Amino acid sequence: MAAVSIGLAAPLSSASAEPEWEHGCRGYWYTTSGHGYCSDATWTVGVYQTTYDCNNEVDKQRTKKLPYGYRGKFDTHECTFKINGTDVSNTYA
Repeated sequence: MAAVSIGLAAPLSSASAEPEWEHGCRGYWYTTSGHGYCSDATWTVGVYQTTYDCNNEVDKQRTKKLPYGYRGKFDTHECTFKINGTDVSNTYA
């Protein structure tokens, strides 16, 4: 019985992701945090912009230059209350 009550008390967390990859990269988010991730960065300019859509606070935007073919997490942000989504796009900035 103790195992059941521990399982019910644990917070549930599931990831959401952008439906489309943007030149090999996209955004993921959980309850309050988000990150940009690349499976194979193919934007020749190499500059990706990540927008974190926070609930009840100012949204955050960051740009990061990545090498062609980059794989892995490249940016993270934590919202105080809740995150509504994380969007990765390409930019020339």
